[in-house]
Amino acid sequence: MKKTPRIHLGKKFASTLRNYFRNVFALAITVILAGVLPGCYSFQWPWSAGTSLVTAGLAPNPIKLPFEPKQCVYTVEPAQTTFFLSDFTPEELAAGGDLTGQVINIQLLWEPRPGYTPLDPTTTNVSIRLLVFSNGEVGMYGGGGFAWPRGTPGESNMELRMTGSNLSLIAKTKDFVDLLSPGEMLGSVDATFNEQAAIVLRRTASQLISNKLGVVRWVDSMPLKDFHVAVADETAQR
Repeated sequence: MKKTPRIHLGKKFASTLRNYFRNVFALAITVILAGVLPGCYSFQWPWSAGTSLVTAGLAPNPIKLPFEPKQCVYTVEPAQTTFFLSDFTPEELAAGGDLTGQVINIQLLWEPRPGYTPLDPTTTNVSIRLLVFSNGEVGMYGGGGFAWPRGTPGESNMELRMTGSNLSLIAKTKDFVDLLSPGEMLGSVDATFNEQAAIVLRRTASQLISNKLGVVRWVDSMPLKDFHVAVADETAQR
């Protein structure tokens, strides 16, 4: 019986090992490219508990508005899931006065599907209203963006991960100074399902800004198709 030289066995083993790792590497690259090249959202950021939002201007040396939530609630409506957030307590907001802080309304218009939703910077699935109060003056910002939801509408808690947005001033009181436009809101939302609290926050904030502007304004995100009309109509000083 002819014996195979030991050196040949070593070369054969090394060749087999190289082929194995080459195949594993190729498989890993294929999986990654399968998620990236088709232009679809196949991967998401890790989730963390709590609400953490920052709104910042897009100009050089931008102003940043961190958000410290005291109210984070959501409700389910016929055509969307609506989130209301505020860094005022209900009592502080109802009292009015020279407030400094924010009220945020985010409407989730449709839910993306990982692996199917196009990876496009213009993709929009949320509509946004932001009220910025500064020593009693107020500016209302509007726009849209993209967010990943987590949870099912109607559950006790639902989350959003805001990965892109755009905001512009659409109305303001006379002495409000706009240092934000154009702006962007990024971060995460963790809201509790509470229809009654959402209604109260919406009505209180809407009444407050209506009093400030001298015209009825509801704190609800407008359909994006109406946004440009509103910008032209509402940016005049009051």
